[in-house]
Amino acid sequence: MKITFNVLWVMGLISLLNSACQSDAVFDQTESVAATGWVQKKHVEFPFQIKDTSQTYDLRVAIRQSNEYPFYNLYFNCRVWNEQQGILKKAFAEAMLYDPKSGKPKGGGVGDMFSHSYTIFNGLKFPRPGKYHVELEQYMRTDTLAGVVSVGASLVPSPH
Repeated sequence: MKITFNVLWVMGLISLLNSACQSDAVFDQTESVAATGWVQKKHVEFPFQIKDTSQTYDLRVAIRQSNEYPFYNLYFNCRVWNEQQGILKKAFAEAMLYDPKSGKPKGGGVGDMFSHSYTIFNGLKFPRPGKYHVELEQYMRTDTLAGVVSVGASLVPSPH
């Protein structure tokens, strides 16, 4: 499948607008996996720094996929960790990318590309300031997932 310049331009514009709306985010990062697909052994990792431990945070995961994606859902593992304390929080999650009955894509989309955002942890508290990591791992029992264009995560202060 060829991704046209217009689709890439629109995706870039959406990402720019989305990041502008989340200026209070501790981090908001995305990694493209379009060239190879999401390889099961390749964990996507995002490092970040926590300064304010009195604040609680929400962790969101973003998935962008094309119509080449062969399943209606996507299972993945999500871990928040740091080197001193190990795993702070982990979850096994399911993203519903298509309606299982109708086959219609969920999420927002342009052409055959669709974006999804899921809150994985609400009210996440960090015990001390320092460097942390979010790690995402696809868990579909398929070595390489075609049709996944990008995977991202963001950490935002929880609403009071």
